[in-house]
Amino acid sequence: MIYFKSGDVLKEIELLQNKTAKIIQEHLPIKGIAKRWGDEIYFETPINISEPEDSREVVEVGDVAYWIPGKAICIFFGKTPISDDKIRPASPVNLFGKIKDVSGLERIEEGDEVLIFKE
Repeated sequence: MIYFKSGDVLKEIELLQNKTAKIIQEHLPIKGIAKRWGDEIYFETPINISEPEDSREVVEVGDVAYWIPGKAICIFFGKTPISDDKIRPASPVNLFGKIKDVSGLERIEEGDEVLIFKE
């Protein structure tokens, strides 16, 4: 298991069994500064993944993904500005994990420090 933390918000991320998840795990811990796009938290990373894998144009609440163009990790807990009846990222993202309980993620604000780590 790996974890996402920002302030007093701590969430477990269940990893998928794919190459993107493996690459993310190899780079832990990953620190960043939160940005918000609707009900999406994302933050830039030093990780460079260029190959689409499990790439999705529509995601679900709790999905954790890597956004290739922004070299960023994205956490979706609701709709983005371009969502309709489905949650839509800015462009396709590589899914690599899931947060089952997204409560509290709405308290994370732009500029907050975020961390993904393993114990």
